[in-house]
Amino acid sequence: MSAYSIHLNVRRAYRPLVPSKRLKRAISQTLAAHQVRHGAALTLIVTDDQTVQQLNRAHRGVDAPTDILSFPSEPFSEELAQEMLAVAEQAGALSPEIGAELQPYLGDLIIALPYTQRHAAELGHSLEDELVLLVIHGTLHLLGYDHDNAENQARMWQKQTELLTALGITKLKIPHFPLGESHEGTAD
Repeated sequence: MSAYSIHLNVRRAYRPLVPSKRLKRAISQTLAAHQVRHGAALTLIVTDDQTVQQLNRAHRGVDAPTDILSFPSEPFSEELAQEMLAVAEQAGALSPEIGAELQPYLGDLIIALPYTQRHAAELGHSLEDELVLLVIHGTLHLLGYDHDNAENQARMWQKQTELLTALGITKLKIPHFPLGESHEGTAD
């Protein structure tokens, strides 16, 4: 059983192509490497290009599909969650349900599988390795990483490489984005 609560919602037609256990392991490894408290949760959705394009247009103003979108949540601060857990425990009211409610919900990752298939083929990556890269990349965004300037991009790419290497993935070409742009060539 994982120390984290990772909810997967994969479009039925895509299920045979998605290595769910491998993706959960990559997400868990990313969270553990950042000492995220056990019980933290996130959702991974694997869907079509049209759905991701609609979300990209609505939330980023980019009317195009992309491989992954990350939507961080705004959970309780760690200090507030600890205080609330302590109060519930002192009152004898700490139940698994209350404990679960106070665990941080990190956010949502949404992958467009057809886009990802095309992008993996262009880069010469296997689909599975590309998906692992994407969930690591998206989880890093949920944890506050970004690639909006040279220093941040170098830091994020270094962490991606470390995490991929720990999973035995060492031959991926991870493209660098021109600063202020995402891989689809439009401003973040």
